[in-house]
Amino acid sequence: MGRLSGKNILIIIPKDYYDEEELEIPYERFKSEDANIIVASAKMKEAVGMKTGRRMPDRLIVDCMEGITGDSYVTGGTGTRQVKAVFQGVVVVGGSGARIYLWEDKITRLLITDRHKSEFVVAAIGQGLGCLAEANLVEALEVPVNENIAKKPFLKILEKGKALLSDEDLIIHERLVMGKDSSIAEAFAQAVIDEVEKITKTR
Repeated sequence: MGRLSGKNILIIIPKDYYDEEELEIPYERFKSEDANIIVASAKMKEAVGMKTGRRMPDRLIVDCMEGITGDSYVTGGTGTRQVKAVFQGVVVVGGSGARIYLWEDKITRLLITDRHKSEFVVAAIGQGLGCLAEANLVEALEVPVNENIAKKPFLKILEKGKALLSDEDLIIHERLVMGKDSSIAEAFAQAVIDEVEKITKTR
């Protein structure tokens, strides 16, 4: 049995221009530990990666909000479907699409703020970190950034979120896991597994 057996992890990706390695490497690692993984996006269409990747999301981000209160039912165009339980971990994936589709997405912000308040794990890698800044989760905290290559809008949103920039690769702070970029996707995934494994709550 894997270390994350019985645990649910939600991976939020931009609806286009996601970073393939930031998604695929953690996804495979979580799967190898028997996690139940849901990939969510703002649109039910195949997301296009920054290179050649393609990913069909399992669910809309908005439907994952429903899952916060435990099992519930969502009635949509496809009839009623059950949204399973609670997410012990939420991971926000970057890529250039994060800035366009995720940073200012109110539902993503609500979801990660709620998960963090409810004492579950919230993680972000690369430009996905902008969502943590937008949700006011990194105020006065060190955030890993490669300042030499970081683009202005990214630095700006971190500044707006009152983050302290750090040249570390990976920072873990009370159930917040932050990874610099895809070059450390493996270590990032491992850190998320370690943190989610500690969560015993189911709601």
